[in-house]
Amino acid sequence: MIPVVREQLLKALEQDWGTYVKRYRLLPEDDRRRFLNAQGYSRFADLLAHFVAWWEEGMRKGRIMLEDPGFRPPEYDVDEFNTRAVARFSSMDEPGVVRAFEAARQDLTGWIAKLPEKAFQDKRIAEWLHMDILGHIEEHQIPLSGS
Repeated sequence: MIPVVREQLLKALEQDWGTYVKRYRLLPEDDRRRFLNAQGYSRFADLLAHFVAWWEEGMRKGRIMLEDPGFRPPEYDVDEFNTRAVARFSSMDEPGVVRAFEAARQDLTGWIAKLPEKAFQDKRIAEWLHMDILGHIEEHQIPLSGS
C-alpha cells in the first residue's frame, strides 16, 4: 500500500493544485500550446474538466468505500471517462471551467480534511487519494517556461 497522509494531500491541494491555473497562465503562449498538445487536450478548460470529473468520482467512490468495506470500485475506461468529462464541460468557457475546477478543489480539500483517520488506513481509499491527487499532479505538471 502506498502510504498517504492527510497533511501531504492538503499541502498538494493548496500548493500544487491551488496554483495550477496561475502557473499555466504564466507560460508563454507557445509553451501553453505545447503543454496542452503533450497532455492530449486542445483547450486548457478540457484539461481542467478531466480533473474535476476524476475528483468528483473519487469523492463519490470514497463515500461508498467508507460505508461499505466490501465495495469494489469499477474498472474505468480512462479515455472514455475523460471524453465524457470534456463533453460535460464543452459548452462552458474557460473562466467557467476554472470556477468549476476551483470549486471541486475546495470540495475535495474540505472532504479530505474531514475524513476519518480510518480512511487513510483503507488500501482502496489511500491508493485512490495518492493517484488522484499526488500522482495526477506529477502526470500533468506545468513545465517551467522554456522547458
